[in-house]
Amino acid sequence: MTLAMTPQTEYTGGRTFFKHMGVDNILQMDVGHATFRPGSVRHGGHRVTSGTRYVLGAFLLLEDHVEHVRRLKNRGSELRTSRRLHEAINHFQWALALNPRCTTCLKDWAEILLSQKDYAQAEQKIQSALEMLEGLDSDALFTLGLILSEQGKDEESIAIYKRSIELNAEDAELCYNLGIKLGEIGDTRGELSLYKRATEIDPKMGGAWINMGITLAEAGDLESAEPMFLKAIECCDDVKTKGMMNLAVLLHKKANNLAANGDLNGAKMANNAAAKLVDNAKPLLNAKMAIGGLSPEDAMFAKQSKPLRVQIHRLCGQILAGQGDLVGCENEFRTASERFGDIPGIWDALARVLDLQGKSEEANQARQKLTEIRNSQ
Repeated sequence: MTLAMTPQTEYTGGRTFFKHMGVDNILQMDVGHATFRPGSVRHGGHRVTSGTRYVLGAFLLLEDHVEHVRRLKNRGSELRTSRRLHEAINHFQWALALNPRCTTCLKDWAEILLSQKDYAQAEQKIQSALEMLEGLDSDALFTLGLILSEQGKDEESIAIYKRSIELNAEDAELCYNLGIKLGEIGDTRGELSLYKRATEIDPKMGGAWINMGITLAEAGDLESAEPMFLKAIECCDDVKTKGMMNLAVLLHKKANNLAANGDLNGAKMANNAAAKLVDNAKPLLNAKMAIGGLSPEDAMFAKQSKPLRVQIHRLCGQILAGQGDLVGCENEFRTASERFGDIPGIWDALARVLDLQGKSEEANQARQKLTEIRNSQ
């Protein structure tokens, strides 16, 4: 049953969807109104466009009737959550032996098979569920889209994702996944629109903010990409380092562009911001590494951190030299040599700026260090 708890004057949209209601499939329920139905009737909340709507949902169970299939399915889901997958599959099999039309069992089983990369069996299970659901279940279509995507069947997976989105345009993860697939086939406009939709549904979806930033940056729109990475950094720890490193790369590129166009002050500010991001990301990456928690992407950023920081030092020194601040330039390269003493280019740059200041003896010492490093490599 569903009981409406809010007067209709306090929200716009809303109402309750019933698949078999007829015209519009939408039932208006003012405060105090309730609906009762068999559990198998397909229904759901319709979108609220403004205000807030509260409903109270309840289930009525018959005291003298044990729902074995429901209990087996629920227990299977619990076992799946605790990663006891073989036991979970047994429970879904037992439930389906009692009721071969238990679509939720088939969907959960398909998701387990997907995680085990048994794509053929996973697709068979989810297709069976969709046949019984008349192809009108967005969750099952989403799972099918994942299965097809993992097999490299891009065109088929995109078509399935689009069918799913027609049924449920409020699924942030669905919009995000479809955006990725459209990006892979070069539909940048469609890709960006779906990432935008995903973040409107779930503003904390860091992956969508990251992908928007990357797509915009690759298209050369650095100004629009920058706030996307800032949004990602604010979202959650899972994507924080990814956002920081992507933004550092963007700001360093921006600094290079500004320097090339003669805006040394702007270049210095952008480059310093990039330096701060890399320095702040490094301990976060080290902490993940210490507990063995580096994802493949984090591992890539950990590897990228040093060469990027060296490039930032080098650009900073060049900017300072261009501004006539040779002392500042020297200090920058000395700091770089202390942090990354195995990089030949740093000692070469330090020797050059020392020469410009007439510090020949110190310049020769820097060149000697440069020779030692090159001979050891």
